[in-house]
Amino acid sequence: MVIHDEHHLTAAVLAESERDGARRVREIIQALVRHLPDFAREVRPAEEECDTALGIMTRLGRLTTPSHNEVRLMAGSLGLSTLVALMNNGESIVRSQPEGPPLFFTGRIVNTDGNAVTGAEVDAWHASLAGLYENQDPEQAE
Repeated sequence: MVIHDEHHLTAAVLAESERDGARRVREIIQALVRHLPDFAREVRPAEEECDTALGIMTRLGRLTTPSHNEVRLMAGSLGLSTLVALMNNGESIVRSQPEGPPLFFTGRIVNTDGNAVTGAEVDAWHASLAGLYENQDPEQAE
């Protein structure tokens, strides 16, 4: 197919993706192909900026090992894996019921003088009783 403009490009990629295997995977990839151009049109990255972003993704792939998946961690940082887990599991992202009581935390963030720190954020990561995250522990759901 001759590509005349950016709209022909999307059509060409969609046509090429028709050769992909499983129907559901093809459906997901094609939706990504349809939505990704809108993202690019919104942020209008320079070629150097796009290259930097692709370099980050390439580095994540190179740092991935069988027990430590950097790309999966990035999906979590972007909110994608949490969103998918919530859409599929309701009010919780927990897929394997852990042993013991749930942990709930409440608190305040203060400076050394005891004054509240405005805009502070706390990110909490917690492993299983075995000391492993779900992507490292074969006993937990993926």
